[in-house]
Amino acid sequence: MNNFVVIGLGNFGFHVAKNLAEKGKNVLAIDSNPGQIDKIKNIVSDSVIGDVKNRQFLAEFIDGTADAAIISTGDRMFDSILAVHHLKEIGVKNIYVKAIDETHAQLLKLMGATDIIFPEKDIAGWWANKLSEPNLIEHLPLSEDYSIVEYACPDKFAGSTLKKLELRSKYKILLVAVKDIMTDEFILMPAADFVLKPDTILILMGKKEDINRMKLKV
Repeated sequence: MNNFVVIGLGNFGFHVAKNLAEKGKNVLAIDSNPGQIDKIKNIVSDSVIGDVKNRQFLAEFIDGTADAAIISTGDRMFDSILAVHHLKEIGVKNIYVKAIDETHAQLLKLMGATDIIFPEKDIAGWWANKLSEPNLIEHLPLSEDYSIVEYACPDKFAGSTLKKLELRSKYKILLVAVKDIMTDEFILMPAADFVLKPDTILILMGKKEDINRMKLKV
């Protein structure tokens, strides 16, 4: 994805737009507050002041070539619901919306939102994982059942070959790659005789329940 629309430039929307722009993405930022546009206009590709409830306004600046839209209108629930409706009609396929509560989220889903964002809830989950599982570096959900995780080499694994560990047969987990923290060397699908070191990061893929089972045993 390269072309993004960010609607609503409060704290969350501003930082989403800024981070996307810093990654080299094309970002159109929209807000009804001129002050917010002033803050972002020199950071993103384009910015415009306007009312997101106005379909004609949105259609003037957005078309179906936008890869995704991110909507964050604070506590103005009606604004975000109407914006989703307008963007669907315009032809934007991927629409991500920050919700204020579960009722709001359900309404957004009914209107056709691709996914719902709960920043506080999401970051709370991230911190809970980080604090409760020190070895877990990064977690990427692939589906409801499967994930890819970056996992610091457990002490029990250090000095062992991949063949000896038998991750696939014992835990039904696939070791996709390894990364050396010290040298930053990255090896995709390492050989069976590869020896793990304490400074090795494991990139694992598998069912969440299988990954959790492995964690309990090491």
